[in-house]
Order: sequence, then C-alpha cells, then structure tokens
Amino acid sequence: MRRTVSAGAAGLGVRDFINMRPNRLPLAIACLTMGLAPPIGAQEVPAVRVVLPGYGTPIAIDTILAITNHDASPLRVWTAVARVFDDYHIVPDIRDSLRLVVGATRYVKSTSMANFTMSAILECGSSMTGPNADNFRITSALVAVVRPQPDGKTVLGIGFIGSGRDVRGVSTDPVKCASTGRLEADLANRVRTLLRTPGGDV
Repeated sequence: MRRTVSAGAAGLGVRDFINMRPNRLPLAIACLTMGLAPPIGAQEVPAVRVVLPGYGTPIAIDTILAITNHDASPLRVWTAVARVFDDYHIVPDIRDSLRLVVGATRYVKSTSMANFTMSAILECGSSMTGPNADNFRITSALVAVVRPQPDGKTVLGIGFIGSGRDVRGVSTDPVKCASTGRLEADLANRVRTLLRTPGGDV
C-alpha cells in the first residue's frame, strides 16, 4: 500500500471527491498522485470532517487518506469494505452505497481494535507503564472512500486518526494519536482477499 498526496492537501475535500462529476474524475484521480487541484466549480462542497478530543478544530479525514487500487467495480469494493467493518465489529455511522463511503467518525475503544493492540495501530506517546495507546481510552475515526478510475479499476482511500485520554485516577487532557498505517494496510488487504475469493458475495 502506498500513501499519496491526499485530495484534501490539493484543495479537494472528501465530499468534493465523492460528488465529482464523471467528466472530472480523471483529473481528480490525477490530483491524488500529483497534488494538483481540479476545478470544482464556483461553489465548493465542504470536506467531511470529524471532531476528536484534543485536536481543537475539526479534522479533514481526506488529508490523511492511504490510497490503494483495486481491479473491481466501485460497488464491489464498497461492499467488501463494509464487510471488513463488520468483521472488525466496528459499527459505522456512515454507510452510503450511493456515494460509496463507509466510516465510523467517533469510535471509542480501549486496549484493542480490529484484532490489533491499540499501540500497533496508533502512536500516542508512552510512559513508564508502556505505550499510551494501550492504556488510554481511545476515540478514533476510520473512514473509507471508494471512487472509480478511468482505466476501469477502483481507488480506495482510507483515513484513520485518533486521540487518547488517561482515565486512570485524576482526569487528564487528551493527546493526539497518529496512525502507524497498519490498520489501513490490513483493511485494504482484507478487501483484496474478499474480492478474489471464489463464490464470494461481494
């Protein structure tokens, strides 16, 4: 899996990306790799943002997308992504098969998530007791955006970020947690496996 210059960094929000008219999709896809902003008209649609403790301002998930390409239709990729969320036991608050978005924008969990220890997927600093991610209450956002490519393949963008708070004893301020990339890679690999499974219903 590779990370590219995100659409948000190029001035293109997630909703801009998922609402893009078909004749502008080739240029939009190019922007993911070249960092160029396509014209999206006089009225821009605001980027999808999430609010997590410790960040102060809303976070544009599209600025942290990890991009992978898949040789399948957008709907099949979206269906596979939704299946992976189910396998992770993560209930999404966004599950839109028309706009091809799946996401949990405020998921609260401690110790582990999606079969990983928290410290394997988030970096929240450390203390004498070990990685903070394993000891703090974690609030995270995991969002997947699916879009077609001009060559018939499909782009999958996955954004993951979190924050942590020590709830042991005296309450403390939340800290920002950066993704290690392992959860995004695992989600994309699970999607690939589902897409190539014979007789699968995705």
